[in-house]
Amino acid sequence: MPIRVGVIGVGSIAEIAHLPNYRKNDQVVLAAVADFNEQRAQSVANKFGVAAAYTDVEQMLANENIDAVSICTPNTSHVPLALTAIRHGVDVLLEKPLSTDYSEAKALVAEAEKANRICMIGMPHRFRNQARALKHLVDAGELGDIYYVKAKILRRRGTPTGWFTDRSKSGGGSLMDIGVHALDLAWWITGMQKPAKISGQLVQGIGKYNTLMTGRWKSADAANQDNSVFDVEDFSTAYIRFENGMVLSLEVSWALNGPQDDAVKVDAYGTKGGISLEPLCYYGEHNQVFGEAKLDVVSNDFYEEEINHFVDCVVRRSTPLIPPSQGAAVVQMLSGIRQSSELRREVDVEEIEV
Repeated sequence: MPIRVGVIGVGSIAEIAHLPNYRKNDQVVLAAVADFNEQRAQSVANKFGVAAAYTDVEQMLANENIDAVSICTPNTSHVPLALTAIRHGVDVLLEKPLSTDYSEAKALVAEAEKANRICMIGMPHRFRNQARALKHLVDAGELGDIYYVKAKILRRRGTPTGWFTDRSKSGGGSLMDIGVHALDLAWWITGMQKPAKISGQLVQGIGKYNTLMTGRWKSADAANQDNSVFDVEDFSTAYIRFENGMVLSLEVSWALNGPQDDAVKVDAYGTKGGISLEPLCYYGEHNQVFGEAKLDVVSNDFYEEEINHFVDCVVRRSTPLIPPSQGAAVVQMLSGIRQSSELRREVDVEEIEV
């Protein structure tokens, strides 16, 4: 029997990644959508053939016999909505980041475990075939002991419009928006080591700009294209020391006076070998000769893979690839970066606000 799915928040990520891929999955009935904007909710429902549109999430959950939901709303609303769904006996796919607050993230972990609900955090880059190939090499021991990892995503004029620049809704700027992807992917590929000390710097270097003849991300929702509130960083960098001796450096920007490097980049160096995500390569010696091996991996639709994996977990009652405990660990690192920047010093993980 197909599962009944609802989508909460019908902005761009819902339209691009969630709704079309649920619609393609034959194990799913798209039962309802919910959004505070009634006209937009109804318009998106009509576009994707969804029977019901709501402005009240509680009402949707009470009326529609929902089995699972995707939550695609601004960051600071993630946990309250997830808790509401869980308390209605509903499984949850929660867009990244899990939360903007570590104590709130831990509360969701506890509630999901207590209620025995499936809860998955949306980290779609983990479903890229290229990333899976690199993790396969790491897990097989091909790198030896990994001692240094680099992760970055650098836009030079790519600040999004709308709530992303309003900290009360987003919880932060470039770090919370795109930095979470680079950080999570590098951490996951290299074995999800336990962090010990974190140093970070958040900067609003460019801020609002009126650069001519450049593209930028704009929400499909006309009501979400205002940057009048801009109280977040557009550049962030961090240096994380892990308990096993590995260190990770992170660079993220929405806007930067430098080269464009918009793809998520991950490089890892170990005692036996090294890997790069862009270009996709393995580096190391074979019979005392150093070589660079390009990996032949077919690209895939990782958003579709993500949705299908979540549906399969709901149907089979199995643990997802990104459970809330891992999402909370990423939030802890994000919080440590922000706290370090505010204190202007390195922080121990034990210091991170809870």
